[in-house]
Amino acid sequence: MNLDRNFDLPHSTIDHTRWINPLLADVKFYGFNWIKEDGLYQRLPRHLDSALKSVAPNVLALSKNSAGGQLHFVTNSTCLIIHAKIQDFAHLSGMTYVAQAGFDCYIGQDYDTLMFWDTSRFKVDQKEYEYTLFKNLKKEKRLVVINFPLYGTVDNIEIAIDEDAYLIKPEDDLSKNNKIVYYGTSITQGGCASRPGLCYTNLLSRSMKAEIINFGFSGNAFGEAIIAKIMASIEDASMFVIDYEANGGTNGKLEATLEDFIKIIRNHHSQKPIIVISRIKYLLDDLNPETLGKRREEIRLFQQNLVKRLRKVDHHLYYIDGRKLLGSPYDEYTIDGIHPNDLGFKQIANNLEKEFKKIMKKEDEIKNE
Repeated sequence: MNLDRNFDLPHSTIDHTRWINPLLADVKFYGFNWIKEDGLYQRLPRHLDSALKSVAPNVLALSKNSAGGQLHFVTNSTCLIIHAKIQDFAHLSGMTYVAQAGFDCYIGQDYDTLMFWDTSRFKVDQKEYEYTLFKNLKKEKRLVVINFPLYGTVDNIEIAIDEDAYLIKPEDDLSKNNKIVYYGTSITQGGCASRPGLCYTNLLSRSMKAEIINFGFSGNAFGEAIIAKIMASIEDASMFVIDYEANGGTNGKLEATLEDFIKIIRNHHSQKPIIVISRIKYLLDDLNPETLGKRREEIRLFQQNLVKRLRKVDHHLYYIDGRKLLGSPYDEYTIDGIHPNDLGFKQIANNLEKEFKKIMKKEDEIKNE
């Protein structure tokens, strides 16, 4: 069968390059809060592995997935090659292999001019691969942002650049602008974006020039106290987002845990904004308005009313109605009536950015009172 040759994997070799381990280089990582201590591309601290294994083993396993992880650097190299070893990935039918176990690359002169360039592609039966992200570019200074796989566990990566090129970290530090810690479900982890950069936390990271710590755990975000404590331990966070109704709603876990989850974070961060977001619209809610739809509305009102009650003494607590995040027609924005496609993620990112900026403005007003 003859297919578009652009689907083929590149086999060209590039001479006069040098290989670099990013963990040992002058680069900037985002989304891996404990990478300096642990040297691992995972989302939760290694010293809590035993504790997590006893109370939330599935969360521990999912925390090895590198969702939201990013590598940023500045180089004048004309080429960029990535060599990756992926321990495992999910083989989900509703997601591309690129989203699950690939990397995508953005380049620009600075953070205002970043543009998508390419994704790493590979033979789907292999867990170690090499891919040329770009080559034969002009030898000039450029910013490179690489987004890590959403549902894969990355053992190791190396990058190759021109032998005589430099590799340095960007002058701007996104974590000093905003460092948002976001707790959620499979949707937050990135299901079902077509490539890593289109997960809505990565979209928000680029548009807001912020670091977003992605604590999305597919099928396993149930408001565990240990996760709230881990989130609270991130001292330089500027905002905390709690969005786990999709997993903890109808089973009653959200109603049983949400208030304590909020209070654990608040006890460590007395004036940082904490945002509760109810679930996005599902098609089944509208198809079953007297049963499932009614129960979903009860859960939404529980969250809204809880925030309203707590706000009587806590003016840094906010609620966002998740029903409005997809907009209309919301039915076109998912792959299965639940998980957003790329259009849905763009809608969510755009609407969340508006809401987050309103909250940031309100916080500035509170500080100036």
